[in-house]
Amino acid sequence: MAQQPDDTPRRGRGRPRRLSRDLIVEAAVGLVYEDPHASLTIKSVADAVGSAPMALYRYFPDRDDLLHAVADRLTKDLKVSITELSPGTWQDQLREWMVLSMESLRPYPQLLPYIVSTRQPAWLPSFVILTRVLEPLRLSEDDQALAITLVGTTIVGQASMAAARRPADQTVTVLRSALDEADERDDTDRAEIGAIIDRLPQAFDRLYDTAIDATIAAIEALAGPPAAARRPGPARLSAPMSPLFSNPDPW
Repeated sequence: MAQQPDDTPRRGRGRPRRLSRDLIVEAAVGLVYEDPHASLTIKSVADAVGSAPMALYRYFPDRDDLLHAVADRLTKDLKVSITELSPGTWQDQLREWMVLSMESLRPYPQLLPYIVSTRQPAWLPSFVILTRVLEPLRLSEDDQALAITLVGTTIVGQASMAAARRPADQTVTVLRSALDEADERDDTDRAEIGAIIDRLPQAFDRLYDTAIDATIAAIEALAGPPAAARRPGPARLSAPMSPLFSNPDPW
């Protein structure tokens, strides 16, 4: 067989590209970019590379393994550089980074569980950026690790909930219907609860901003009061915690 100068075998004219793990992942990523909400299956990826589905199992034992590989590749691509952040306080930069990160994750709902449990060190750039953003606080290593975990849990938790939650108008319709059918509710209850239900779309819109505010406040609590306001006394309190931030493995 004729060889190229780099000893890579030539492909005959019209011959399909030799199948490889990288080629399969590349095709799968292309499908995700083309339609993030279309279910990524072994068959759809096999069609994209011009191969039989069974051939892909030589490289990926199952669909989960393929989706893990796709998530790893996407996570490496979804980087927000420190140079992309606007000048400002650490709070401003952290807020901007969290918003950009959410926007990067939101288009890929089917991959979120795999992005969270990525087996590659794809989150390392995020650790570097957050360490630099939080540097003015001069946190201890323990508190800095906790602060970064808080940020990651907030982003991934909110992205996962947003992906799983039905659209706000559908939620309102379902809850309104259930409220109308609830015999035990009097007219006063119906009016009060109905008014809250009607405001759920606005609440969903405000939810992530509120979660960011809570995360920043928790990190501020880790840093303690400004130096001028500190007084000798008991050790400062730890950051307030809530179930939202309690995921022990957010990355």
